[in-house]
Amino acid sequence: MPESKNFMSAPLTVYIADDSEPVVEMLTELLRDPGRIEVVGVGETEQAAIDSIRAMRPDVVVLDLQLGQGSGTNVIRAVRASSDLANVKLVVTSNHTSPQMRAGCMQLGADDYFDKVKELGALARRLAGFAAEKRGRAAT
Repeated sequence: MPESKNFMSAPLTVYIADDSEPVVEMLTELLRDPGRIEVVGVGETEQAAIDSIRAMRPDVVVLDLQLGQGSGTNVIRAVRASSDLANVKLVVTSNHTSPQMRAGCMQLGADDYFDKVKELGALARRLAGFAAEKRGRAAT
């Protein structure tokens, strides 16, 4: 009988940067998976998001482009400019789904881009994939 490893790796930590309370609640409910994915913080403004990401160093940031004050693109720039945050995954969710907007965010350093109305299932699957990758790294 093969030996099994009986341990729990740390869950994937997710920070949500969005200024819409209903969207934050919906994303939290959609993404939370106890033991696998944990939402560790929420920010409504560009500066709050940048400060929290620097302090918390989450595995993934789910980021809206239009924040209460500031822009999600500036958050991408700030995170990608910091070598300490190189491993943070940036996943944009937006109602702005033009190919140009998507391409621009990817060029700035976003890891993925989802339509927050039509692609929530794909977003949840992507984060589940990140969680599985983290578990796999922890098991080796």
